[in-house]
Amino acid sequence: MLAAVGAAMVFGAGWVANGWRLDDQLAERDRQALAVAEQVMAIGRAANAAISTADAKAWKGLEDDKKELRRLRGCVADGTCGVRLITAEDRHGPSNPGAGSVGHDTVELDPDVQRRVLDHREAIGEDARKLEYLQEFASQCWRAINGDDGPSR
Repeated sequence: MLAAVGAAMVFGAGWVANGWRLDDQLAERDRQALAVAEQVMAIGRAANAAISTADAKAWKGLEDDKKELRRLRGCVADGTCGVRLITAEDRHGPSNPGAGSVGHDTVELDPDVQRRVLDHREAIGEDARKLEYLQEFASQCWRAINGDDGPSR
């Protein structure tokens, strides 16, 4: 009986010692996991900051474009400026040597067509800004994953 009690005490002591060692291993793994989680959070914060900067830049570009289009629309509505179509030089007919039209003829467009031209300019400008933003976003994602500037365009 004494041998059984002694064996149980030795077994219990070994169990406690292994439990303590296991606790130390688990604590070390917890510290490592916490360090990795903090690194991931730092990378996420840096990525969010880069995205916020790109967003602000893109929105400023869009706002600047819209401000310029409002100015042009007001100018066209007031009749102080207009949208003209520049054509290739016509050697057989009269030339309208307007400002900046060296060697080309210009055709004045009616007000409705001028507004539509500005509408198209606005749509094209917005699409171009969106594409620039998406290309920059894709490049940032590529750099975050691969650590370089990505494939050449």
